[in-house]
Amino acid sequence: MKDTIGTIFGLMLGCFLVFLGITWPDYLSNFYLYQLKEFETTMAALREQGVAIEEIRALQAEFKNFQDSWIGTIARFLDLKSLFIVLGGAYAATMIAFRFSDAMRAILYVGQAFRQGRREDEFLAVYQTVVNMCERRTNNELITDEEIEAVNNTDLRTWLQDFIAVDLVSEEMIEEIVRSEIEMYNYRSFEEIDLLEFMGKATPAFGMIGTVVGLILMLGSSSAEGADIAGVMGGMSVALITTLYGVLLSQLVFTPIASKRFQLKESQVLLLEMIREGLLYLKRRELPETAAKDLIIYLPPKLRKKILSEEQAALGQGLGL
Repeated sequence: MKDTIGTIFGLMLGCFLVFLGITWPDYLSNFYLYQLKEFETTMAALREQGVAIEEIRALQAEFKNFQDSWIGTIARFLDLKSLFIVLGGAYAATMIAFRFSDAMRAILYVGQAFRQGRREDEFLAVYQTVVNMCERRTNNELITDEEIEAVNNTDLRTWLQDFIAVDLVSEEMIEEIVRSEIEMYNYRSFEEIDLLEFMGKATPAFGMIGTVVGLILMLGSSSAEGADIAGVMGGMSVALITTLYGVLLSQLVFTPIASKRFQLKESQVLLLEMIREGLLYLKRRELPETAAKDLIIYLPPKLRKKILSEEQAALGQGLGL
């Protein structure tokens, strides 16, 4: 029911925003056009009053200063109608294409791209924890609850409490449960990635819709007596700025963030796979050398080389070389 309401609301919102983009007054949408309209109105009033040419030139110089200022430059690229059509329309389409709850979390998905990926020290910490615990279990030493609580990685700590501390859990059950967790994490992550990629494709499409709307508005500003300059510029601003907004939002925001989210997912999946292997080694009470040899492949090459060189140095010292 909630998804149906979201779909209907998305359709209504999309139509309303495009309609608003068509009917919203240009001078209330763009500050530069607002200043231009005020300039034209004041100029027409001064000419009707027959004021001195110096006053008219002063007004022209004032508007020229505004055009050349950084405010005037930036104001050319800020248009409310274009934002309504592109961003509002793309979000309305997202509400139609995806579940209502996922569409509502779209902003959170964008924010998650700023999270830091799994660092090298996290992989190293899992490697060292598993190898140390394998050595303890090989020597039949008890791993205390306090030692498990001290593990920094949340997933490893939870699964150590659930599986290793309870000997009744079989190796096959550990494999099945952890793989299911990884698959569910993959599924949820791809939902977020698909939503961001959809918005990356929708924004340029609505940018083209805005371009068509702007061209139609430009044609409507022409008449037998001539063209309304402010009206023509308003239509042109919608036509061009919507295209600009669509491309920028697609190529600078949604598509790169979807790619970043995919990289974060891959990093997390790799770490979970490493933890899964480590849990199985602990369950089988494998030798720490065996666990270290297999788990080291999950480490970045630079870190892997460092560990191997340290092991070789330690071995050389032990042999008295």
